[in-house]
Amino acid sequence: ALADPRRGLDPVEARRRLERYGRNEPPRPPRRPWWHRVLTQLRDPLILVLLGAITLTTLTRDVQDTIVILAVIVLNTTVGVVQEIRADRALAALSELTAPTARVVRGGAQQQVPAAQIVPGDVVVVEAGDIVPADGWLVEGAALQVDESALTGESVPVDKTAGTGPAAAMSAGTTVTRGRGVFVVTATGPDSALGRIAAA
Repeated sequence: ALADPRRGLDPVEARRRLERYGRNEPPRPPRRPWWHRVLTQLRDPLILVLLGAITLTTLTRDVQDTIVILAVIVLNTTVGVVQEIRADRALAALSELTAPTARVVRGGAQQQVPAAQIVPGDVVVVEAGDIVPADGWLVEGAALQVDESALTGESVPVDKTAGTGPAAAMSAGTTVTRGRGVFVVTATGPDSALGRIAAA
């Protein structure tokens, strides 16, 4: 059930929802040592075929083909490992888009809480300069504009208006550039747009 925007969630209900939905944090990539990444690349079916070809060229003493195939394996593995490392760094950068704290209405009072403790149903208040801490629907807005470039790549800030259409959708990791708004949280952590991007 959605909270009354003037009262927000009851603090006890907010704690229950935190236990149910978990912390409002995007998934973090698992830390893996370089050798594990190399082994993962070497398990690729194409690489396994090339390793089989190396065995044959070695047995037939075809040094030139062995060297060429080995070079292809090393190059392919190196490129794969570098791409994995870059993807993990991009995920870490996405995690940096999250807000450290947020203003919520709980029990009828506005309060500052760690953004990681925001739950679905929370009523969040944002203004210019704030990072949107979770996904939700805008229920109140005054000249609200949001920079969604972190998610969409669109560099022009988007006007937001209360309602249920796309103009009312608030997304975690975006930045309020102008105005003020109040929205009800619908998704947090891995269920948010930012979390789904990080998990993909």
